[in-house]
Amino acid sequence: MRRSLGRYELLRELGRGGMGVVWAAREPAGGAEVAVKLLAPRAAAADFTSLERRFLREARLTSRLRHPGIPAVHDHGSHEGELYLVMDLVPGRALDAVLKSDGPLPVASAADLTRRTAEVLAHAHAQNVVHRDLKPSNLMLTPDGELKVLDFGVAAALDPQPGETRFTAAHATPGTVMYMAPEQAVGETVPASDLYSLGCVLYELLTGAPPFAAGSQFLLYHRHAHDPVPPIDERRPGVPAGLRELVEALLEKKPQDRPRSAAEVAARAAAWAQAPVGPATPRIPHPRLAEIDGVRRAGRPARALEEYDHLLAAADLGRADVLAARAGHALCVGSLGRTREALDELKSVLAEQRSLLGPDDPGVLETRYEIAVLLARKGERHPARELLRRLADDEDRILSASDTRHGRARALLARLGRLA
Repeated sequence: MRRSLGRYELLRELGRGGMGVVWAAREPAGGAEVAVKLLAPRAAAADFTSLERRFLREARLTSRLRHPGIPAVHDHGSHEGELYLVMDLVPGRALDAVLKSDGPLPVASAADLTRRTAEVLAHAHAQNVVHRDLKPSNLMLTPDGELKVLDFGVAAALDPQPGETRFTAAHATPGTVMYMAPEQAVGETVPASDLYSLGCVLYELLTGAPPFAAGSQFLLYHRHAHDPVPPIDERRPGVPAGLRELVEALLEKKPQDRPRSAAEVAARAAAWAQAPVGPATPRIPHPRLAEIDGVRRAGRPARALEEYDHLLAAADLGRADVLAARAGHALCVGSLGRTREALDELKSVLAEQRSLLGPDDPGVLETRYEIAVLLARKGERHPARELLRRLADDEDRILSASDTRHGRARALLARLGRLA
């Protein structure tokens, strides 16, 4: 297995696709973990020079983007016939994985993710950067609920100028056909092309599938260009009329018929991004939760694990209590050495807690803290520190000074700093 790329130590493969392979890597001299995207185009030597020049131009342009929703680009170049980008390593789950495991999202969640993605696009379009390959697998939810838009500039770097050779497999158009605007398929990419792709993503977040998914690549090109979009109501009744109208506007065939800008899309999506808030009612946790947590904290995780299993089988648990029990169960699993399994479960619980309880609920803060602890325990100190920095600010804002949990994220962050 390959272990290095120039001065970067490659640690593990994170994924691969039509445009290359992504590795977790370590910066020189034992630095923080980063993501390295390797592009290995099928190009003759003469063509590769042209691609390398274009790739470096796009990488420089992308590296100027400064937005919380875009992973920072730290380095780029070529090494032994391969082009590479070095960027922030983003922990979390991509939206395609979320859809696969959880199915269609609540309306408010789908609208909020659309709003946040549109805000990122608005920033990029203002810098004359078009994404060109927006899709659920390029939208990452971090453990503390932030959205990151991945792979800016990669499709653009592979897209040729007139007279240049394409470098993707079988000379395919960069981008993913199921989310590709009609004009992009014939080589005319504009900022509104990203809005069409965002419309396909929103459609999928609401229904579980993109508007056009079946057929060959050529048939999908044709369907995007000519077929009417299947009505959302046929796949998911009850979507608010205003949100349906936004999806339909984004999926107009002609760029000029879509919303005027990503900023306009963000403003329209914001109207549906927050579920109506009713009067607060006190929530009394199930009494067994505190009892079992005491067993776990007393150093008996195996016993607590059994008791959580019994509690989760009970019929009288409310949804919030089920989530609390699942979080406790995951912490027991982590204490027994199954850290990755525990992390995956806690991240799943966190997403559901945010939706049910809201981002400022103390239970949400608790889960975020425990995720940071497990990341630090696994040696993933960089993502742990990033999570703790944001959590420390939220603890200061939400928790009273008398709360025993107040300040603990900042304390753990300081301890990790001393270990660096």
